[in-house]
Amino acid sequence: MNQAELISIGNELLSGQTLNTHAKDLGTALAAIGLQLVRDTTIPDDIPTIGSAVGEALGRTRLVFASGGLGPTVDDITRDALATMLGQEIVLDGATVATIAKRYAARGRAMTPAAERQALVLENATVLPNSVGAAPGQRIELAGEKTLFVLPGPPGEFNAILNEEIIPWLRERFPDARPKLLRIVRTAGIGESDIATLLESAGFQPARVALGFYPGKGRVQIRISADPGHEREVDTAEQTLRGLLADFLDPSS
Repeated sequence: MNQAELISIGNELLSGQTLNTHAKDLGTALAAIGLQLVRDTTIPDDIPTIGSAVGEALGRTRLVFASGGLGPTVDDITRDALATMLGQEIVLDGATVATIAKRYAARGRAMTPAAERQALVLENATVLPNSVGAAPGQRIELAGEKTLFVLPGPPGEFNAILNEEIIPWLRERFPDARPKLLRIVRTAGIGESDIATLLESAGFQPARVALGFYPGKGRVQIRISADPGHEREVDTAEQTLRGLLADFLDPSS
């Protein structure tokens, strides 16, 4: 019930021209309030592909985030794809038009039809203001307690709407959600495979606790996580790890 999927849309993401940081940012923000990003899918600017990817995600998951393709150019087709998939009309949001026009006026320019296109939203969407850009986010509540969030692709705009509009709403919608318990043990001077061998030899298999190993630059970070309510198991796992790896603990941690 507390799981989410991300659909990242854009040819530039698949060609390697643009680094996609949305999964990292979204996963971090959701984890902090006790929700979990379970899948990240990157797809091209193609109407049938967008429709099928978002539709399939909504069939699996309660919360779906779609990012990208909301700009003023001809390849920004996310609205069209979602309108077709959901059977909704696309309408012009007056408040967003006024905001864009004001920004243009502040620069001594008249708003263009291309700029106004960024104010188009799905008819049943709750418009989420974009404090740093033109195209707003959208929250579309669907049958079966499903919610689709539509966000612009630029990271600054994505994160502004996520943190200012979406996370506060999710906190209210999921008041009982709690972040996973997390402890970190850092090592130095021992490789990941040697750590695995040492732990296996000691029979270290903690119950109700997940372990993650993240090597890099001569160090390994071991993340211990568990669902709320298993504080004792996490404490025990951390103490045991520190004991087994006492000769290799990173002195800077």
